[in-house]
Amino acid sequence: MKIQRATFHGVSGVPDLTLDLTDGRSGAPHSIVVVSGPGASGKTRTIEALIAAKEAIRPYGPMTTGAAWIRSGSAAKIRVSFFLDQAEREFAGTTSSTMDAEIVLHHDRVHAETDDGLRAVLGRYSHNSAHGKGDYFPAERRVRLFPPFGGLGSGEQRVGRLGKDARKYGFVLPFLGTLAHDEAKRERFAAAVAALSPTCRFIPDLSGQAIPRCFSSRGGDPVTIAQLSHAETDAVLFAATAATIGLDHSLVFIDRPDLHVEDLEAHVEALAGLGQDNQLFLTGGARLAAAARNAHVVSLK
Repeated sequence: MKIQRATFHGVSGVPDLTLDLTDGRSGAPHSIVVVSGPGASGKTRTIEALIAAKEAIRPYGPMTTGAAWIRSGSAAKIRVSFFLDQAEREFAGTTSSTMDAEIVLHHDRVHAETDDGLRAVLGRYSHNSAHGKGDYFPAERRVRLFPPFGGLGSGEQRVGRLGKDARKYGFVLPFLGTLAHDEAKRERFAAAVAALSPTCRFIPDLSGQAIPRCFSSRGGDPVTIAQLSHAETDAVLFAATAATIGLDHSLVFIDRPDLHVEDLEAHVEALAGLGQDNQLFLTGGARLAAAARNAHVVSLK
C-alpha cells in the first residue's frame, strides 16, 4: 500500500496543504518521500498526522481522541487517497487502484468515512511479508538492553508498530537470540546491517548468552550491541525490525534517518532496500533532501 495524496485542514502543527505524491512517469505514488524544512516547520508532525489518519480508519492499538490534533475550533480534517496493489485490491473487494478516506478529528472522538474494504486492508496486520502494514521509526529510537523484553509474535508487535513507546524495540535482543536457528532470517538481517552500516557486520554467536557478542565493528573482535556506535545500533534496529515483521509492501515512516549517519545517500538506498515495494516517508533537512535520489521532496516553510 502507498499514499497517493493527502490534504490537511486545521491540523495542529501542520500547515494547511495538499501533498500530491503521484509520480508523473508511472501514475503511481513515489516510493520515497522526503518531508524537508527548517526546525519547527512541521516535518515530524506531518508524518505523524498521516499515521493518525491511518489509525483513525482502523487502528493497530488503542485509538485516542482527536483533541491534540485540532489547531482551533471544534475539529480538524485529513483526506487521504491510498494506492493499493493488485493483491490489496482483491482483499478490499475493489477494482480501483485508489481508495479514499476522510478523517474528522473531534476533541472527544475521531471519525473516518471510507469503504469497509479499505478498513480491512489498513487493519490487517501479520508478519507475512505479502501483507503490507504500517511502521514508524521515531527520532528517539533505541534498543532496550534490560528486561522486560518484548515478544516477537504479531499479536505482541502490532500494538506498538505505529507508536513511540520507549519499550517498542524491546524485541531486538530476543530476536538476536533466534538467528542461530533461522538461516533465512539471519541472512536477511546480516545483509541489511551491512547495507545500512559501513562499519558493522553481524557474526553469529552460538554461545546462548542473553546479550550475544554477535557484531564486529570496523573489523574488530565480536562485541555486544551495547558496544556499538549510535549509527551502528540504528542499523541493527532497522534491520531487526524488517526481518521480524516482514516489512514489504508497507508504509514506512522514519523521523530523522540522518541521525549519526555520514554517507547519507547510501543510507537512504539501504532503507529503501529493507523490503520490497515499500513507501518511505523520511523527515530531515536540506542534506537529506539532496541525498535522497529520485525522491519526492515536500518542502515546508
